[in-house]
Amino acid sequence: MRKIQYTLCALALAVSAGANAFDGTVNFDGELVTNTCKIQAGDENIDVTLPKINISALDAADKVAGTTPFSIHVEDCPAGVTQVGAHFEANGSTGWDPTTGNLTNAATGTPTPATNVQVRLFNQANNTQIPIGTAGTRFPVDATTKKATLTYVGGYYSTAATTAGPVKASVNYTLEYP
Repeated sequence: MRKIQYTLCALALAVSAGANAFDGTVNFDGELVTNTCKIQAGDENIDVTLPKINISALDAADKVAGTTPFSIHVEDCPAGVTQVGAHFEANGSTGWDPTTGNLTNAATGTPTPATNVQVRLFNQANNTQIPIGTAGTRFPVDATTKKATLTYVGGYYSTAATTAGPVKASVNYTLEYP
């Protein structure tokens, strides 16, 4: 009987040791700072109106249309801060697609929301995508005025032929520094 109990105990320990096995490690490294720029009053929450366009502009996957620039103005940047950018947060957005890196359409109700459409962010200077959860281009801080203007672009992106209807999306941003 004792042999059975010892065997069961050893088996339980072996199973529990296997439950703690892992395949890898994710290490996080970052830095929080106290001296940062301030977002200019009125730019905390920015409304970007994308143009009304015909669905024929987005009649297949991987098409972009209706791109519209928007700017974030910062001021009171402390000495030593020479560049500033915006990090577009995945958490707190209305929803995002980790495959495309775009914001998903969060429109609801009536009329029926557009389908197969997302909102993609771009760096204005080179039209490269800014996947949600990453930072866009950093912009220089004017050494005299201690201000900077961060200009990015948002636009429609099709995952397949789109259908007509409202499109809504939002993303939180945080200022980030080199």
